[in-house]
Amino acid sequence: MHQSVSTIDYNIQLLINVGNSTTGGELLVDTYTFDPKLAIGDTVKIEDWKVGVKKNNELTNEVFSFNATVMDIRRTIVRHQNFVVDIIIESPGKTTISQLRDALRENNELVMV
Repeated sequence: MHQSVSTIDYNIQLLINVGNSTTGGELLVDTYTFDPKLAIGDTVKIEDWKVGVKKNNELTNEVFSFNATVMDIRRTIVRHQNFVVDIIIESPGKTTISQLRDALRENNELVMV
């Protein structure tokens, strides 16, 4: 019995190292239900990306803007005929990414491994 895909989600994931090790992680920038038509090597501009951080026991937003390059595209079929496309981006703007990492690490009291 053939079943078709019912939904496709396109996740834009930013590579970031929030720990002390050389292995990094990914932060979800946005999710789309339409194909953003990105390919490996494409450059995208992320503007006014808000990240929630905790400062003085209050939740606030810090805003980041940066350029990034598509490094990888991963396609995954998940249960119930859902299809996920993770578009992995990396930014050459190390200063901005360091500020983002520091905001997440310090203000959200992340435990670093």
